Amino acid sequence: MIEELKVMIVDDEELERNLISVCINWNQMGMRIVSSMSSAREALDYIDDINPDIIITDIRMPFMDGLEFSKIIAETYPYIKVIILTAHEEFEYAKVGIKVGISDFLLKPIKRSELRTTLENIKKKIFMEREQISQHEELKRQVEKNFPYLKEKFLNELILNNITLEEVKEKMDYYSICYNSDFVQIALIETDYANYDRKETKEENKVFMTLKSIDLVKSYFRDDNLIEIFTDNSQRIVVFNNNKDINLEICIEHIKVMIINRLKCFVSIGIGNKYNKFGFIKKSYDEALEALNYKVVIGRNNIVCFREININKAEVSIKLDEISEIGFNVKIGSVEKLNRLIDNIFNDFYNPKYSNIDYIRVTSINIITMVLNSVMELGINYNDVINEENLPYEKILKLETLPEIKNFLVDFVDNIINNVKNIRTRKTNKVVSEIVKYINKNLNNSKLSLSFVSKIFYLNLSYLSRIFKNETGCTFIEYLTRARIEKSTGLFKTTDLMVYEVAEKVGIPDPKYFGKCFKKHIGMSVNDFKKQL
Repeated sequence: MIEELKVMIVDDEELERNLISVCINWNQMGMRIVSSMSSAREALDYIDDINPDIIITDIRMPFMDGLEFSKIIAETYPYIKVIILTAHEEFEYAKVGIKVGISDFLLKPIKRSELRTTLENIKKKIFMEREQISQHEELKRQVEKNFPYLKEKFLNELILNNITLEEVKEKMDYYSICYNSDFVQIALIETDYANYDRKETKEENKVFMTLKSIDLVKSYFRDDNLIEIFTDNSQRIVVFNNNKDINLEICIEHIKVMIINRLKCFVSIGIGNKYNKFGFIKKSYDEALEALNYKVVIGRNNIVCFREININKAEVSIKLDEISEIGFNVKIGSVEKLNRLIDNIFNDFYNPKYSNIDYIRVTSINIITMVLNSVMELGINYNDVINEENLPYEKILKLETLPEIKNFLVDFVDNIINNVKNIRTRKTNKVVSEIVKYINKNLNNSKLSLSFVSKIFYLNLSYLSRIFKNETGCTFIEYLTRARIEKSTGLFKTTDLMVYEVAEKVGIPDPKYFGKCFKKHIGMSVNDFKKQL
């Protein structure tokens, strides 16, 4: 139901006030006159109680004129719309009112049609402003509702990007995040069920486990406003420590014991190095993640500090670069290049300096993770490309020799690539099949072309051209022309249509061009073909 607008009339002449009150049907306008005042001062005394939407006031009144009155209204009640009544000789003076927020002017004597038009315009403006306010309030409610999510999203941006405090200071203040510009350290906590069974453990239960763990960690740090607790994009618990006066490693040891005892679960924790500059937050996070991933070597229920990992840093950097290249080649499906990259990585392991089995296992697990991440970035669920029920990490930990691990990885990558190609082929077959159906159904459309169909199916022009030829063995135009000619032969056999009529029905409105295409594909002219029939 549309709300009725309230109108206040302010004029020192009673006759003028009465005239305005009766000159139009206010109910029909969706309005109601709620008060009729003889002076601006009287109106100001009662305006808070009446709270009108529209005020109609004369420009000439004793003690306080309409312009001064309108200025007070505009400054104190900006949502109230004011209409000034003025005579011809006062009109230039009335123009000053534009600067003080007057909504409109009406010349005396008032005409009903002009008053009605002015009120309709103001009514539309009021309801439009109310709608905008309503939308703004709803947006504010949504922001407040989603505030924790937005804050967590922002914190994830901090740990995933190289950002300085100067770049994010405003957002830190907005999210009420206390910070220390000369210290940062990150710890990552990962929980898992004891006696873990993938088939029996529901995803919902895993989420509950993470939420319970977060509550315990937040409870532990509840009195320290320089520590933020949140989850990263992989649902690991992040402890973002900005307090250089606490020993995070001791605190994390307490938290580990607390989570294990209360939730009866496994806990794995990685801790990055301390840094004396806020901008190193991503570096500390990356280190904590690498330390956390070391759980595959030392087992769960352990805390690993990055500085304690005994790995040749220069060598790790090289391996990480090569592993990133593996991810790229998974996406483009280059099996030969993938096998060469695995060979290059494993050739170094034959050197006694780097032949530590734990290092080999960690590198192999990083390769598997990169492969699976690349598969998911292609929009494919990794469960669709892995033949085994469980992820292959456990298999890596059981293999004891370098040749065994390498052969397993080569076979794993080959199977992944083949399965990805099969999935992509099935998708391509389906797309081309739909396009062929569309062509056959719309042969009479003379606008049918490769460009036309690419827009219909939202496909890149060159990509469509390539997959169409790969799937059908001919180009798009070859298939289209052949289909049109085949349809035309059927029409000649079953109807008495003229040549130009058949040409139009198969989407070739030019009879001469149709004749050339027909002879090229059938081997004879249209007339000779019809004579044979």
